[in-house]
Amino acid sequence: MPLLVINNKAGKDAEVLKRFGEPAWNYQVIRFLDAKGGDIVPRKDRVWTLSELADRMISTLKAHKRPVPKYLRALAADTTPAS
Repeated sequence: MPLLVINNKAGKDAEVLKRFGEPAWNYQVIRFLDAKGGDIVPRKDRVWTLSELADRMISTLKAHKRPVPKYLRALAADTTPAS
């Protein structure tokens, strides 16, 4: 389930930041958590491109031995910048 945490707001948002050791006023971070709130794949800063996000989604599914949809593989491949 997605969750947005405002990183410069007191109250519940600040509690979530503290729980996960996230700094206030940081750039956005997308974390993939298990049912107990642990990271499935390690936290990573500066994941800003669609290909990077798709790759992390694939890694998360693989870590849980779940099938990776063809459309997600295609998205990761189609959005990878040419070298």
